[in-house]
Amino acid sequence: MIEEKKRRPRRTKANLIDCINNAAEEQILKDGFSNVLVTDIIKRAKIEPIVFYNRFENLESFMSEFVKKYDYWFSDILNDFELQPTSEETLTKILQRLFQELNNDSVMLELLRWEVSNGNNITTRTAMLREVHILPLVKIYEDNFKGKNIDIAALTALIIGGLYYLSLHKDRSSFSGIDINSQDGMARIFNAIKFFVEKIYEEEKFYKEKITIANKLKEAGISDNIIHQCVWNNKS
Repeated sequence: MIEEKKRRPRRTKANLIDCINNAAEEQILKDGFSNVLVTDIIKRAKIEPIVFYNRFENLESFMSEFVKKYDYWFSDILNDFELQPTSEETLTKILQRLFQELNNDSVMLELLRWEVSNGNNITTRTAMLREVHILPLVKIYEDNFKGKNIDIAALTALIIGGLYYLSLHKDRSSFSGIDINSQDGMARIFNAIKFFVEKIYEEEKFYKEKITIANKLKEAGISDNIIHQCVWNNKS
């Protein structure tokens, strides 16, 4: 008796899309966005080419859809925190979480690498959308530090840019003797983030103290010229 060949269970449309997306993610983590081919995705997803092309015109149209789930990646990190939006603790946790996510074999890290190395419609869109999503938070912090001689947007841009570069660079060599592939290296960067944020907020507290001192001197009848020289270290 000839044994009947077992049929592969029929997969739903949603199942097939999940298979394709999972296969693409695995391939991206292996070779990066720039080196992924449709044949790689098809092979990993264990589907026929027609199954892929019935849903996507080509690799570009697939990638355009695939990266959309990472459009809100930074926003998702921010939404995980229910603390006071502009508190020192919240800013520290946001930056530490960002660094952690980038170093968890993250597709987002590969997307950043693709954006830096390859300018196209997809990478331009993802970079611009990330900027759009983060700007409201930047505005909140700027309002909080307004008039305090602290450019919080520029300071956090430097910190985030540094975290991006450290993450992108981690498989090439250590940086300043720090290997972020090790637990010790990660811990040192976490501590450095905490240190930077503490210094920013210490500067804010120091500014408030100066305001208090200046007001008390003014109430005591001290001239504005003397106050500016003594408190603000400049001439009126």
